Amino acid sequence: MRRQEIGGRPATTILTLQALVNLEHNGYKFVQVNGLTLDMHYDYVEPHWIILKPLKELPTAQIDKGIYEPVDSTLLREWATNTSDTIQILISTNN
Repeated sequence: MRRQEIGGRPATTILTLQALVNLEHNGYKFVQVNGLTLDMHYDYVEPHWIILKPLKELPTAQIDKGIYEPVDSTLLREWATNTSDTIQILISTNN
């Protein structure tokens, strides 16, 4: 992934089981998974945060390739219930 800086920390909420239910209720089917470092660069190797961007459908453009996970996946449920991780997992709220 290219080292791209974002313009400050995005508006987020902490990943919980209730947040996943709310995403499903609002019609979101996928999340795009992005790692974010302390200096606000996207990075999957040593992220400080994992930011989940909700999507109602997967993008079709080749340039929008990324890592995606279904909202109803077992992995996201595990992340939502595991509080011992050192990486904070957040859901982007500015969609």
